[in-house]
Amino acid sequence: MEVTGSYGQLAERRTASRLRARLAPAIVLCVLSPIIGCSDNETKTALISPFDEPVTFAVAPILNFSGEFSLDPLKAADLLASELTHVDGISVLPVNRVAAFLAMQGKQQIESPAHAIEVAEAIGADAMLVAGIMEYDAYTPVVGLALQMYAVPTHHATPVMDPVTASRHAQPMTIVEMADALSPMGQVQRVYNATHRPIVRAVERYAKLRSEGDNAFGWRQYLKSQTLFLRFCWHDAITSLMDQQREARTVLAGDPSLEIR
Repeated sequence: MEVTGSYGQLAERRTASRLRARLAPAIVLCVLSPIIGCSDNETKTALISPFDEPVTFAVAPILNFSGEFSLDPLKAADLLASELTHVDGISVLPVNRVAAFLAMQGKQQIESPAHAIEVAEAIGADAMLVAGIMEYDAYTPVVGLALQMYAVPTHHATPVMDPVTASRHAQPMTIVEMADALSPMGQVQRVYNATHRPIVRAVERYAKLRSEGDNAFGWRQYLKSQTLFLRFCWHDAITSLMDQQREARTVLAGDPSLEIR
């Protein structure tokens, strides 16, 4: 996968038509997973989905650019997939399904945007999340990550709906933007350092809304455990990614140049 430059700047908010057609106001609910239960506390950290209809995501094994050999790409991807299940309306394919398909190709990771879309389409996903970890310190802890979303495009043009006309109807507005399928639908790059006060405060808010159990550290266990801290990092990155999609919809809906084509 090309990393230089692609992670350094936020890519244009352009989307493949298959997912952008589903952008609409969403509701906050908790996804009931057959594997991960959903407590009242976890409901409070459920994310707002920007998609009008259910979509299926795949998560690729994490790209490890940190030089830390203790980082397990599959386990890190499993944590990302787990946090993604907290977005209402999104189904998540098991990471091992992506890994199995890659193994059939004689590969261990996604190697390019085109490859991400190819794998997603082959295993029946609407989109693929590709994440890289650039910095990793399990003792502080510190996580520097980049997260990209690639959508599987449809192969035919779809008309763009006039936002003025659409606003007069109760049904969700459908906006389709034909874009370069190889551009990320969204991208987040961030460093999370557990010694920085803003991060500590964010972790505290997140942890207190998740089950703390009987751990003597209480919410601070999310600063002591690298696994729990990584969960927080993925949750925050996914939140930013979903916010990007919602913002993109708002921008398109308010663009008077859009018209029926």
